[in-house]
Amino acid sequence: MTTDVLKQLDERIQASVARIQQLRKENEQLAQRLADAEKRYADAAGQVKQMATERQQHENERNDVRSRIEKILSRFEGIDLG
Repeated sequence: MTTDVLKQLDERIQASVARIQQLRKENEQLAQRLADAEKRYADAAGQVKQMATERQQHENERNDVRSRIEKILSRFEGIDLG
């Protein structure tokens, strides 16, 4: 009877060790996936920041062009072309 108990205990210990090894492997994989996701997030955040800066530059250029065109048009308003 004692040998049966010891055999069951040994099987449970082996199963536990196997499960712990499996969980450690899964943990390593998840840690790698997390690191990859954080890197992609950081890259995307950098791209968003760069695009926002470029958008602001384009907006400023557009406003500058609009202002220049308005000044040119205001000069033509005083000229009688007819």
